[in-house]
Amino acid sequence: MRYLGLLMLLTLASLLTYGQQSVVIYYNGTVVAHLNNVSTFHVIGDNITDLRVIGSKFNLTGGYLFFYNTSRVTVIYVASFPKGVIQGTEPYNVTFNVIVPGTYTFAYIYPPPTSLETRGNLYNLTLQGSSLEVLYSTSSQSSSGFGKEDLIILVVVLVTDAVVGFFLYEYFRSRRRPVTEQVNQNQQMSQAQASQTVEEDEKEEEAELTTQELNDRDIMVLESFKRGARTLSDAVRDTGLPKSTVYRRIKKLVKLGYLVERREGGKIWYEVSQPPPDKPT
Repeated sequence: MRYLGLLMLLTLASLLTYGQQSVVIYYNGTVVAHLNNVSTFHVIGDNITDLRVIGSKFNLTGGYLFFYNTSRVTVIYVASFPKGVIQGTEPYNVTFNVIVPGTYTFAYIYPPPTSLETRGNLYNLTLQGSSLEVLYSTSSQSSSGFGKEDLIILVVVLVTDAVVGFFLYEYFRSRRRPVTEQVNQNQQMSQAQASQTVEEDEKEEEAELTTQELNDRDIMVLESFKRGARTLSDAVRDTGLPKSTVYRRIKKLVKLGYLVERREGGKIWYEVSQPPPDKPT
């Protein structure tokens, strides 16, 4: 009857995590694993006995079970654990259910439990992760461990921290949104102003190009050719002006007769007009 009750308890605990990888570890060494779509299982515990695998043929090598069928495999066995220690690792995330008597006190639990249930005189710790380590003592009077009430407080604190963290995240995100919107508006305004300035400069420069008078930039470009510049690139290097500005100035100087455009073999260069045209009055 005691063994039948144990199996019923293990089956009930495993139903909580049906549809994912779950491992139930009982304090007396019994282990029940429900696996879905995985090809391996790292055996938890030592000195494995009464091994049964339901749902697939298997091969046990180096502490790993290798399955031929990877869908809905159940593994049941009895193992031994060091006194006061339950630990194990898997190559994937697992829901661990650790079932121990309510008289036990805990010294260390990793990862932090996601839930704690009491069934009769038993604790059912639920942990999520690829590994677990539970250190406990069978003495309920141990001053270094913590009992049921402390464990409940730990779970409540973890849940409270998660809720508070979520609300803090939403609060600061809502505070940051208006700032982000203001920054985007400022950027859009700056871009619009910059675009307007460029358009105004281009209109002003086009107006200057239609006149016959030479301004400072016209004279800079003309002087660069007098000093020996022959091409557009030469004039850009010599004057330091933008290439588009120099190009337009050259076209104006050619139009007004101050420069002569030469072409040969696909190459273009410019020479100072000899003699230079009369300055317009």
